[in-house]
Formats: sequence, C-alpha cells, structure tokens
Amino acid sequence: MNIKIIGISKNNYKKLFVYLICIIILVIVVQFEPPGDLSSAGFKMLGIALISAILWTTEAVPIPVTALVIIFLQTVLGINTLADVLRYIAHPVNALLFIGFSLAAGLKKYNLDKIISYKIIKYSGAEVNKLLLRLMLVVAFLSMWMSNTATVAVMIPIAESILFTTKKEYVNIKKIFMIGIAYAGTIGGMGTPVGTTPNPITIGLLQEMADININFLDWVLIGLPFTLILIPIAWLLLIWLYPPEIKKIDIAVKNLDKYDKVENFYEIKKFLIYFFLIVFMWISGSFLPVPEDWLYIVSLGGVILLYLPLGGVLEWEEAHENVDWGVLILIGGGLSLGSGLSNTGAINWFIRLIFQYVSNLPVFIIAILIAGLTSISILFFCSITATSTTFVPIAI
Repeated sequence: MNIKIIGISKNNYKKLFVYLICIIILVIVVQFEPPGDLSSAGFKMLGIALISAILWTTEAVPIPVTALVIIFLQTVLGINTLADVLRYIAHPVNALLFIGFSLAAGLKKYNLDKIISYKIIKYSGAEVNKLLLRLMLVVAFLSMWMSNTATVAVMIPIAESILFTTKKEYVNIKKIFMIGIAYAGTIGGMGTPVGTTPNPITIGLLQEMADININFLDWVLIGLPFTLILIPIAWLLLIWLYPPEIKKIDIAVKNLDKYDKVENFYEIKKFLIYFFLIVFMWISGSFLPVPEDWLYIVSLGGVILLYLPLGGVLEWEEAHENVDWGVLILIGGGLSLGSGLSNTGAINWFIRLIFQYVSNLPVFIIAILIAGLTSISILFFCSITATSTTFVPIAI
C-alpha cells in the first residue's frame, strides 16, 4: 500500500532518494580533486558511470532515459561536445539492431516462428525428454534472429498446447518445459550478432574502444559453439533436477493444428529469400573483398529491402510496432559512456587500481572473475542490456 504525504507516494520518495544520491555524486566529482593520477575528466566520467549504474539498477527513470542522462552530463560537464556524443545514437551498430527487429517482425507477421515450431513438434514423437530437447533447439534457433522475450512469448502458448493434453498435473514436466524455453531463449541469443542486444553493444564497444572489427561470421564462430554446448547441458540439468513423471505424453495434434495454417505463400517465399540473402551477404564479408563496416552496410541495405513500397515484405507502420526505439537510444548512451571512460583514461586508471590485486592470477581466472561479476550484477541491474553496457568496457 502506498503511503502518501502531501501527494507524494512512498515509491516516489524512493526515487527522490536516488536522485539525491546522484546529485551528491555530481557535487563530489565537480568540487573535489580526483584521486591519484586520474584526470579531472576521468573523475567526472567515473561519476557519470556510477550515476548511470544507480539509475539502471533502481530504474528510478526509464532505462533509455538514463542513456540520455549520460549524454547530457558528458556535455554539461565539458567532457565532450553535444555533437560528438549525439553521434552515438546514430552509430552503425543501431543498423544491426534495426535489421534484427525487422527480421523478427517478418517471422512474426507470417507466423513462421509458430509454423517452424509446430513442424518440429509434430514429427518429434511423444517422448518427453526428446520433445523437450527439440523444443529447446527450436527456441534457440529462433532466438538467434528474434529477441529472447519475443521468442519465449511465441513458444509458451505452443508448450501449453502440448501440456494441455496431459490428463494429470505433472508438475515436473511443466517446470522443465517452461524453464527450458526460457533457458533456450537466452542461450540461443548468443549465436548471432542480432540474437540479443548485448551482442551489438559488444561489437560496437570493441570497435569504438579497441579498434577491433568483428564481422558476422566471426561472431557466429564464437557464439554458436556456446549455444550448441549449453543447450544439451541445460537440457540434462533440467531432466536431472526435475525428473519427468512420465516418459511419454499423448500429443493431440489437433491442439496444434492452428499453427499449421500457411497463408500468403508467395509473400512468405519472398521474405525467406530476403532473409537468406541478408544472412549470405553478412557471411560473405568473411571471404570476399568488401568495404569496411560491411556488417552494418548490409544491415542498412537489408532494412531498405524489407520495407520497400514495391517489392518489400513489411509495412513501415509495422516498424513502429516491432522496433524498440528505446533500445536504440540505450545503445547510443552506452557507446557514449564506454567511449568517454576510455578517452578520459578512467578505464585505464580503474584497471590499474584493480590489477594490483589480480596481476598474479592466470588470465583465464581473471576472465572467470569478470564473467562471474557480470552475471551476479544482472541480479541488481535486472537488465542484461544495461549490465553489458556497464561491464563490457571494463572487460575490454
């Protein structure tokens, strides 16, 4: 129950407390001398990073607005010009995100996500363990091209249709199917650059901070093996922790028939041609002489192709429904934050501070520590996108 005093709710008091902490941090970085050999600009950037971490953790303001706060503070504190920081909102990496949203929109528009899932389930048989594994593989594949949230939202009704056929309450079976779908969505997102938002964030930050360019195939060669390894591990863990009560379930195919309707066959065929053409062009950047930023050029061209008034397969109005514009702003703020931390020397100063405690450890142990810290931080940030935006610069 909200407690209101002079029209201010308890929740708003918490937000005011967060704002007060942020103001105190600002006063400290502006009025006090930076520690050690850290530059004044670097000290201010660390303050901005801390403020953004607090705002992302508490969600005292919407996550994309925090990205705008980063850009605003860098400008008013004299760290960078407004023109320089605003350019990150139009960073090429957002073209990669845009094409990802658009491909997902096409899959949903033509029900290809449901059709693919239905076909796999229909011919998988009724054995619980095999059905779960194949369902997780389908979810993982779809998550390589759609957001994890959208994929899971699509698959849950299909899984429910399967579970509806069981005559008894099999708690463990319901757990492994629902948790398996959620796990598979997250794991599959690692497979391609467009699978989940942290992937293009990482690609963009590597380019901005370390001048390292990763093309489509480079990422797939890194991410896809993890997907292929982790899906079976997650599957085995689930059936070990929650052993299915029965070995087989009777799948009433009629409950799934609604997902077998193929309409607009010509449009679907055209979309699939565009889909595979875009993927091929992405991959071609690894073995053909192509311009710099080929990954982004293909992404931008793919967006134009999909939305062309004549010959396209999507309407521009559908972009408003399927593109998360807030994420595009968040990318800009995150790239601006990472670049500011790097250019002002704040990252190097922070790493020197930390390195004195871990310098004698093997590199793989340091990598495990960074990965563990990042994973734990997701519990506090409650957003994998905000977490990656904060910790990828440190890892770099």
